[in-house]
Amino acid sequence: MFKKSLIENVYDKYPLFDIEVYKNENKDLIFSNDEEYINHFNMIGYEENRKYHKNIYLIYNKYHLGDNIFNMILFNKILPYLKENNYKIYYYCLKQYHKQVEEFIKDKEYIILKELTDKKIGLEAWINNENLIKKYELQNKIGFDRYYMYFFNILVKKMNIPYYIQDLMYKDDDLIYRQDKLLKENKNILEDLNILIINSEPLSGQYKYNKKDWLNFILYLSSKFKILTTLKIDDKIPCTMDFNYSCKDIAAISTKVDYIISINTGPFVGCYNEYTLKHVKKIYIFVDNLKFEHYKISVHQNILDLYKFF
Repeated sequence: MFKKSLIENVYDKYPLFDIEVYKNENKDLIFSNDEEYINHFNMIGYEENRKYHKNIYLIYNKYHLGDNIFNMILFNKILPYLKENNYKIYYYCLKQYHKQVEEFIKDKEYIILKELTDKKIGLEAWINNENLIKKYELQNKIGFDRYYMYFFNILVKKMNIPYYIQDLMYKDDDLIYRQDKLLKENKNILEDLNILIINSEPLSGQYKYNKKDWLNFILYLSSKFKILTTLKIDDKIPCTMDFNYSCKDIAAISTKVDYIISINTGPFVGCYNEYTLKHVKKIYIFVDNLKFEHYKISVHQNILDLYKFF
């Protein structure tokens, strides 16, 4: 058996690491003992995915917009290290997401978008990649925000980057400049906005969306508050689609609203920034079988629950 101190070190840093799962997923290694598997986990890092160029990380995600925005948040956090060591990230995702994802990149010289094809390239940076993270062990026991932080730290470890991600929340001064610009362009819509409603339909089966109940509740809110939706309801209620607002624009708008009511979907990801979380009074998130740990976020499954708050 391996030494206890060695295992404790692995679990302390990576509480989702499971030695049996790792052995099963790496059967080609055929090591003679568990310690060798753990050493492999600790030392393999990212070399196999950097074989084309020692200064380039190859990373991909074939899933939805929100997954890719989350990854940009991580890459921006490690950007100082990339610059200091002249490392670049080639990030492969679906072409349809490039325009929106690119807005979240702080330095396009070091984080470079590439079109994802059928060929898998490098490391799959997806939170449900079970080659990296055993989701069922902790996903329902801790908040989604902390769970994502664990995932980020596993990716950073695989990239051999000496960073520890302490918070999913991010800072981006462009959000403030962007909010000011949008406010000047649409003052009648955005000034003193009470509620941002992210009612975009979920694409990953994370929430059972009742269109009728959401429609009725949004109409009710519009009679009492100044609101903005992300999915068009009717001509009387302003919608981000009316102005072709991007996810980055929605994140900027969120920095000055009193409340956010959101399905846990792509356009919400950018709202998990320090300006919004400091200013907003409450965020009501709708998602099945998950929770968040931030004290301003309240998780719900039924939109009817919110009538009592408004």
